[in-house]
Amino acid sequence: MSNLHLSADLGFTNRKYQVGLSLVEFEEDNVTIIYSPALDLSGYGYSQSEAKQSFSEALHDFFRYTNNKKTLDKVLKNLGWAIRGTKNKPKFNPPKDSDLVSLNPLYNEIVNSKSYKVSREAIEFAY
Repeated sequence: MSNLHLSADLGFTNRKYQVGLSLVEFEEDNVTIIYSPALDLSGYGYSQSEAKQSFSEALHDFFRYTNNKKTLDKVLKNLGWAIRGTKNKPKFNPPKDSDLVSLNPLYNEIVNSKSYKVSREAIEFAY
């Protein structure tokens, strides 16, 4: 899988955070899907480029919505993330991929029944 160069730099504030996420790419019915098990978020298209664009839009919408509702911490915790540090300097740690396979039924299905590629990408977002 080529490097996806994804960014979720939303500009809510000058505070930004970068985290490494596993992104899973697979095909279903001639559609390319890019899925982030740690965020339970996906994008799709008829090419990797379309899927990347779709995923980037979904990622942006996810962070914009949770930021506007002030629910980012709660949503990430519900997805298994560990959030440490202070309110002004939080440390976000996504769940381990090995844990996600057992906790996330969709990811488990992908790993056990589909041909897929995984890449590790740095995603930047404002907090």
